[in-house]
Amino acid sequence: MGERWLYLPVEVKARELDAKLLLAYYAIKKGYHVILGEQRMVELAAAEFPEGIFYSKGYSRGYRKKVIKQAVTNGHEVVELDEEGLIFPDSDRYLNTRMQKEVLKMITKEFCWGHYQCEVIGNAYPSQKKKCHIVGNPRFDLLHPKFHNLYLQDADRINEKYGDFILVNTRFPLYNGSQGKREDDSNPFLLYIKQLYISFIEMVKGLAVAFPHHQIIVRPHPAENTDPYEEAFSMLNNVNVIFEGNIIKWLMAAKAIVHNDCTSSIEAYLLEKPIVTYIPVTFKVMDMKLPNELGIQAVKINDVISIIESILKRSNSHEYFNQKYKDTANKLLSSYYLKDSGQFSYHSILKIMDGISLTPTKPIPRFNHSFNVKPNKKLEHLFPFLSKQEIQLFFNKIDEIENQDTVLSVTPIGENLYSIRSM
Repeated sequence: MGERWLYLPVEVKARELDAKLLLAYYAIKKGYHVILGEQRMVELAAAEFPEGIFYSKGYSRGYRKKVIKQAVTNGHEVVELDEEGLIFPDSDRYLNTRMQKEVLKMITKEFCWGHYQCEVIGNAYPSQKKKCHIVGNPRFDLLHPKFHNLYLQDADRINEKYGDFILVNTRFPLYNGSQGKREDDSNPFLLYIKQLYISFIEMVKGLAVAFPHHQIIVRPHPAENTDPYEEAFSMLNNVNVIFEGNIIKWLMAAKAIVHNDCTSSIEAYLLEKPIVTYIPVTFKVMDMKLPNELGIQAVKINDVISIIESILKRSNSHEYFNQKYKDTANKLLSSYYLKDSGQFSYHSILKIMDGISLTPTKPIPRFNHSFNVKPNKKLEHLFPFLSKQEIQLFFNKIDEIENQDTVLSVTPIGENLYSIRSM
């Protein structure tokens, strides 16, 4: 086939990087030359390097059009797997903000998490339906037992430090954004998120008092400001606010997970971890069925405490899943996510990409210069430093899983930007 170029932009490092590295590892095995890194840096490289496949991670309206149009102008075939495409409460809003027809027309292949997303796109744009492919997401490949060894050592280290802890995941960047709190009494959805935010703070305080001998780990959404949480819990010795690394290791280490409308509940379910869904307030227009129904629901703080007491008494968290619960959850999940398809998402994606014809005309670069972008505090918050050692360590772990000894060239070509290929 010859060397094929694959451009993998990453926006939120903790959420997306490991899945992109997983895809990169197997792509390189098939002869791809991968350019991977922070999204703006990958866009710069894609403007100068040979024509290939630009793997869009999904963006909101204006930025999506800009990125994809530029990639097409640069001669690339664009494939897309929208990171926000798993669950969305309003299909019309999703289509309008993240899946406009005029942009979809420029895309060669649209990868979908599951049947729901595929049907929403196909029903809205019948002429574009053929380019939609249900493939799942490599993020969820990482939850498969085959790849647990990627995270076991880190999970063990977390347990050594925090013991049997309770993990609380938040999702309130609309109100508690990285740039500061947003107040607007005329916006009912913002007021709802603000109520949830306040309720979660009170709930965590309740857990800290009810379980003084257990640590409570609060993991904010990547776009949230951690300072208000640290201030709110500063007097509680058993509450820690931590946003570090891929969530999988934290889920594996946790004794129980508390959330509201978080994708983390799906990841926790696939890892067979006990889930508590805290619903102190509701907003029917925006509440999502899937993540909330994968856990035991609680509407009051005392309910959360009672459920967690029950979970902590069990020596084996697998007891939490009875067959009736599994049957109901699996049926619900299968509508949104391709589960038990018989092959990994990365395999499906690569198989489809291998069928895309590429005719690069640009010369192969010598990588004798470095790409740079202007500092952006918001994006730097989402994607801090990425080292060559991190990439190599991840690939080494997959080598161990696959019983391989892969020799790769990992070359830094800009800040948080790497060229990765087989030697």
